[in-house]
Formats: sequence, structure tokens, C-alpha cells
Amino acid sequence: MLTADLAPATFEAESRTALDEARAALARLLALPGDASFEVVIGAFDAIGRPLDRVRGRAGLASQVHPDGQLRETANRVIQELAAFGTELSIHRGVYERLAKLDPARAPSALEARLLANALRDFRRSGVDRDEPTRQRIRELSDELVRIGQEFDVNIASDTRSITLTEGASALAGLPADYVAAHPPNDRGEVVITTDPPDYLPFMSYAERGDLRRALWREYNQRAAPKNLAVLQRLIEKRHELAQLLGYRSWADYVTEDKMVKSAANAKAFIDRVADAARARLHAETDDMLALKRESDPAATLVHDWERAYLVERIKARRFHFDSTSVRPYFAYRNVRDGVLATTAALYGIEFRRNTSEPVWHVAVECFDVIDRGQLAARLYLDMHPRPNKYKHAAMFDLTLGVDRGLPQAALVCNFAAPTESDSGLMLHRDVETFFHEFGHLMHHLFSGRQRYMAFAGIATEWDFVEAPSQMYEEWAWDTGVLQRFARHHQTGEPIPAELVQRMREADEYGKGLHVGGQMFYAALALDYYDRDPKGLDTTARMIELKRKLLPFPHEEGTYFQASFGHLHGYSAIYYTYMWSLVIAKDLFSRFQPNLMERGVAQHYRETILAAGGTKDANELTRDFLGRDYSTEPFERWLNR
Repeated sequence: MLTADLAPATFEAESRTALDEARAALARLLALPGDASFEVVIGAFDAIGRPLDRVRGRAGLASQVHPDGQLRETANRVIQELAAFGTELSIHRGVYERLAKLDPARAPSALEARLLANALRDFRRSGVDRDEPTRQRIRELSDELVRIGQEFDVNIASDTRSITLTEGASALAGLPADYVAAHPPNDRGEVVITTDPPDYLPFMSYAERGDLRRALWREYNQRAAPKNLAVLQRLIEKRHELAQLLGYRSWADYVTEDKMVKSAANAKAFIDRVADAARARLHAETDDMLALKRESDPAATLVHDWERAYLVERIKARRFHFDSTSVRPYFAYRNVRDGVLATTAALYGIEFRRNTSEPVWHVAVECFDVIDRGQLAARLYLDMHPRPNKYKHAAMFDLTLGVDRGLPQAALVCNFAAPTESDSGLMLHRDVETFFHEFGHLMHHLFSGRQRYMAFAGIATEWDFVEAPSQMYEEWAWDTGVLQRFARHHQTGEPIPAELVQRMREADEYGKGLHVGGQMFYAALALDYYDRDPKGLDTTARMIELKRKLLPFPHEEGTYFQASFGHLHGYSAIYYTYMWSLVIAKDLFSRFQPNLMERGVAQHYRETILAAGGTKDANELTRDFLGRDYSTEPFERWLNR
């Protein structure tokens, strides 16, 4: 496993060994006799990736979270080597021709036929049928894109900024008492607030002084700039070149082709349709914010980005008699952690057991074994609190699959405030929602890991379906019965009152237009950057232009949101997938109502969607669970409610 004292040289040697084993498996496939059966050939092809499963996930996680900078650098080199092998395999004529000779009609089952069809599709999409000079350039570009993407990510992770409040604690007016206590003045009487999530998010929502919110917001939106402006330009240009070599008009056309959406044009139409549906609500909510702002500033004509969260909080307090800080006492971190585990265990009939003997990469990391029907079925790690040079957001990192009776493993990486002896680590409800969201990803990976073939193990479904299970699991964070299982006052032990949950739910309905409008801006920006010839592209100018079109908030000169928008690397053009998945998630959730803890429905969901991995297309998975094609009506009702 990934340990705190893992020597970089040891990790590199283990990775090289795994690569050697993969190359040996490749050689065995090529050496098979011409009359080898369909099952033998397809099994030999699938076996090539199995040795790499030992190191691929570990390298990806280590590069983002390991406290040893030298090991992070080593992990990045390993990722580059794994990617180079993957590229070489993806354009290997000998492997392609061996598979192309197989007769789909002779496949032992639909599973092997699907594996073959997907493999041949992916080979063609990788450029296996191009001439050798073109394939050599594909190799070069693929290797270069890995390095550029790593540079983009590292620049974000390593750039934590801050503001210094020279007035000391008095500048923290409006913030919760525990936040103030966690930010004591230094020996000069100054308070430092960073751009890390536990500092940034509460400050933007509650700090009364707009000048300080603006200062912190500017720092947040200057992270990784100017470095990543040039890096992003190279990333877009190289992806465009690769797409054209592969015969596509743009990278957006290439990357959407094998998704549910099927094309960049369809993705754009979806973005436009959702943005149009949310526009009236977005502008009505903006008008509300402006009206509130004018109570103290009668001449105001605009609402700025650094005012949005603060004004929305004030409107919710006034209109719904709800202050989001009022629920924090019920969401101590350890209670939330235990509650998410207990809820998931009850839902799926499994058990989580703390494993203190398994080595971890940092003292704050916790390990849990997943016990299913009395047997060890999976293992998970929780790395939940911020530290220097760690991944800045929230994500699930898969570690290993469960092919050949292996053990599926994954890590949850978040940045929630850490509890201490004097501080319970009280969380906002949106953090609780995030915890459920990422745990949805986690269970999707762990339940889908045990497949016969590598190609279908883990979250191997279409990318625009990936977020549906995680977004659906957010719903459990809003249910009174679920919350009262674990949301207890950190001092009195009283469960969260049903009346408070109801007001929280009512208040959550407000700001929906702002949320959806913002998501569509991000989606449009990502698609636009990659759906064009990037020659002469000014990413800042284009960002300003799209923001002016889609959002009513002016651009702040000297800020560069795109420089720290990490999804521009990982998701590239397809940020739309979050909203696409949400449409599906709203319909999936309809099966669980009114009893979210109905074990029979949960078991059916686990079997038909979570455990299925990539064995079927997402449309078929949803049909298996719902008994029909998914509908957009639940999403439309939610948006217009």
C-alpha cells in the first residue's frame, strides 16, 4: 500500500516491475497460435493491464496527497511511464490486428463480444490505423500531454494564497465563534486567512466586511496565475493537434464521441437548454441580491462575485429564517464520518471495520475494511483534512480493482477542517453533502471492482454517467430520518430538530438558479476552449465574453479563474457531465422515495448499476434499474420547484 515512509526508489522499482510484467503479458498475447480460441485471445488481451493495477492508482494518489515531495515527483514520473505504455498499446498494430481477426459471432458470451467491440473502437480512436509518422507524433503528443497536465495540477496544489487582517480578530465579524477561535492573531496581532477550503468557504459566506471578502476572492482567483495561463494554452493546443491527427475537427468532438452525449454539438445544445431553463430564476435571484445590497448601498447597480455567497446567506436568513451556521453544531466531523459509514452500511447490508494495522501515508489518514456477508470485500481510506501540497478539493481516488478475486480499494480525499481536542471540526451542511457525494463515488468503485475482466472493473461506464450515483447519494444528506441518525449537537447530544432540517431544505431551494447558471458557465467555458482552433485564443478574453453572456456578474480585472479550474485538465471539454448526470440522478432517486433506507431498492440499485461497472452502456444500466428509459421530468420539476 501507499505508506508514509515509502522510499521513492522502492516505489519506482515496483512500478518498473509491474511494467515489465505487462510487457510480458503483451508478448504472450502476440505469441498465441493463430487458432487460439476467442476466449483465450480476449483473456490474454485483458490480462495486459492486470500487473499495472498494483501501481496505477497508488501513483495517482501519491502524486496528489503524499507528504514527501520527492515521492510525489517519483509518482509523477511513474504516471508518465504508465501513460507511455498505455499509448504504445493503444496504437499497437499487432495487438489490433490480432483482435480484429476474432469473429464476434464466436464470442462465448455478450460480455466478451462487448469487450472486443469496445477494444476495437478504442484502438481506432487512438489512431492505430494511421501511418507510422502519424503514430509517432501521437506518441509524442500523448506523452507531452501527461507532463503538461501534471504541471497544471501541481501549480494549483502548490499555490495556497492568503490575506493578512491587520485589524486582528475584529476583522472576523460575522464568522462563527469556532472559526474565530481557530484563527488567533499572531504575535503582531494579525490574522491570516488562506485560500484553502476550510478558510475560504466560510469567510466568503459570513465575513461582514466586503473589502476583505473581495481581497480573499481575488487571491483565490489568482491561484496558479500567471503560470497556468501558459500551461493551459499548451494543453489546449496539444489536445487540438492530437484530435486533428486522429481525424476530428476538435478535441471536444473527439472526447464526447464515446460518451452518452455523442458529440460536441449535442453537448452545446444541452448546455444551452439548461442555461435557458435556469435563466429566469438566475436573474430573479440576482435581483433579490441587488435589492438587499441597495439597502446599505442605494447607488449599487451590480452584484459582484465576492458578494454572492454572503448575500444569499442573508436572504435565506431573512426569508426562510435559516442561517447555515445554525446547523453546524450538529455536524461535528467525527459524527458525520460515522454517520455516512453507518448510513451506507445500513443501506447496502455491509459493515465498515476500522483497520489500524494497515499502513497509511499520513497520520491523519484512516483505513476501513468493508465486510460483506462476513467476508472482506473491499478497503477504503479517508484522507479528509487539508495540509500543504495536498490536493485542494474533494475527490475519490481509486487504488486497485478486484479482478481475479482481488481487493477493490479506494481513497476519499477531502479538505474539511480537522477536529482537535478543543474543536469538534464543525461542518457546514454543504460539507456533509460533499461527504455523501464523494462516498457515492467510493461505493460505485468498490462495488464494481470485482469483474471478470479489467476492462469492465471499477467505474468503467461513460464519463457523463459517472457523477449520477454520487449526485444521487447527496439526497441522503437532506433526509430528516437519515440526519437524525447521526447529526447530534456536539455539546448536548440532542438530534437535529426536524423543524430545523425542514427550514434548511426550504432555504436550499433558494439559489438554485445561481447554482445551475454557474455550472452552465463552467460547462460552456470548458467546451468552448476545446471546441475550436486554439490559434490566437485568449483564454481570459474568452472567459470574460462567456461570463458576460451567461452570468450577470462582472469580471474582476486581474483575476484568472481558468488558471485554477482543475477540471480543464481532468475533464477537459466535458464539465457538462455534472449537470447531465444530475438529470439522470434525479430520476434514479425517484425509485427510493418515500423511504430512502429501503434495503430491497438499494440492493437492486447496487446490483443493476453500482456493481455492473462497465458491463453495459449507461442507458441500459438505468433501464435495468428503472424498468424504463430515464426521464428528464424529475430534474425539470426540481429546477422549477
